[in-house]
Amino acid sequence: MPDHFPFYEFAGEPFELGRAHGEILGEAVRRQAADTLGAAVAQGMTREAALDWSLEQLPKIEKLGPHWIDELRGLAAGAGISFGEAVALQVRPGTGKMIGGCTSIGATGAATIDGRPLGAQNRDFFFGFRERTVITRLRPAGRTPILMHTVPGELGGTGMNGEGLALFANSLWARGERSWMGIPVFRRALLETADADAAVECARAMVGPAVGSFLLVDAAGWIRNLEVMPERLAIAARDSGVYAHTNHCLDVEQQPLEVLPLQSPGSPGRCDLVQASLEAEAGRIDVGAMKRMLSQHAPGLEQICRHAMKAGEYETAAASIAEPAARRMHVSYGPPCERRWKTYTF
Repeated sequence: MPDHFPFYEFAGEPFELGRAHGEILGEAVRRQAADTLGAAVAQGMTREAALDWSLEQLPKIEKLGPHWIDELRGLAAGAGISFGEAVALQVRPGTGKMIGGCTSIGATGAATIDGRPLGAQNRDFFFGFRERTVITRLRPAGRTPILMHTVPGELGGTGMNGEGLALFANSLWARGERSWMGIPVFRRALLETADADAAVECARAMVGPAVGSFLLVDAAGWIRNLEVMPERLAIAARDSGVYAHTNHCLDVEQQPLEVLPLQSPGSPGRCDLVQASLEAEAGRIDVGAMKRMLSQHAPGLEQICRHAMKAGEYETAAASIAEPAARRMHVSYGPPCERRWKTYTF
């Protein structure tokens, strides 16, 4: 079994960056495009309608990131897919929903052993998902570099940028209709900002940001969490202490807007357990402590560190720990308790 994810670096002007991505990861990009459109068809759309809907969102994508258009054209050229397929990968036609069970945690400098902030996440997805993901380091010309754990073909995954802004994303399930935006677009937009507060302002300025929970930890030690529902955006801010979020809304005004019963019924238990773990170690938290917290197997509906025995079950596909001030990220291949960690920097 591998002990780390494949790693790739793409650099240059937007078209060249996208083309290199598409050429090197072409097979994986084509598979992801087929699966994305297949999911839309399974939800009642025709393939043609899914592509048409995706292309209708292009002006909104261009408004957020005009340079992304050339990157997507390069991606399509390099991978040998249509431009519409490249756009569909970003906006996920159909419901846009993805089932998962992620756990995100953050510690400000006041809570760590060396006074430097930390952020971390377990990414829990269906069995076999880890083999479909990679680590990429983007070096776009004239823009901050980005280091991500991501799915080939998507503009944005989870990770950290060269300014020291770390981003982690958890699934939430809304009662209301989805917005136009896909999560890859939202993640990339946030990762192109300078710090946690700038990311918050970026999200506030958007029309229809993607539904989900997004934890931000920056080099200065500010923690911000965004809970996005179709109807509203809730922001939690921590300038000291620790913070945990899983797969349900913590903001009381958001809770009536999410699907009940919870799609991840063990989410409250996971959140309470990891929050208590953070508070118990506050003032002594370091990378090793983060690894221990992410590796917990306490009894409950859902464990923090999850293991799948067969298809249809969920596992921790990857764990990530970001050191924003050091511009350093540690990523485990599979469940963090198995200790297959690798360190990446800028």
